[in-house]
Amino acid sequence: MAIKINIGTLNDGTHEIELVSDSKELGLESGIIKDKLYIYLEMFKTSNQLDLRINLKGKFILPCDKCLEMYEHPFENDFELVYVQQAQREEKFDDDYVKSYSPHMKTIDITDDIRQFVLLSIPMKHVPVMKDDGTCTWCGKTKEYWESFLKEEE
Repeated sequence: MAIKINIGTLNDGTHEIELVSDSKELGLESGIIKDKLYIYLEMFKTSNQLDLRINLKGKFILPCDKCLEMYEHPFENDFELVYVQQAQREEKFDDDYVKSYSPHMKTIDITDDIRQFVLLSIPMKHVPVMKDDGTCTWCGKTKEYWESFLKEEE
């Protein structure tokens, strides 16, 4: 399956769409996204351009870098894409932000763009948030526990 926008039937102006997706639809390994990925699209269409503001919300299931226990990591990411209608004599162009489309196209597939922004949302350091008292919100272990654990190994 793919996440496609039917631009052939869109009138000029602002449109809002809410979608729900998952790891399988985006071609990601199963289990990386917990339950569903919520996608909110705000589109502004003119006769030769489509501006998309996209908001992604969901939860990752990640292994903690310290204790290796799986924990939930909520994320929210906003990004923008611009699709510009390609003139007949113009070459097709494509970059991370501005893309071209043929005036004969009826749909635009944004699956790959969403997959890339989900992957960019994965934190490099997989550590749950610490409470004010210094304990992990997920496993309950303290910073002192890990420091003593490392000292024992030396």
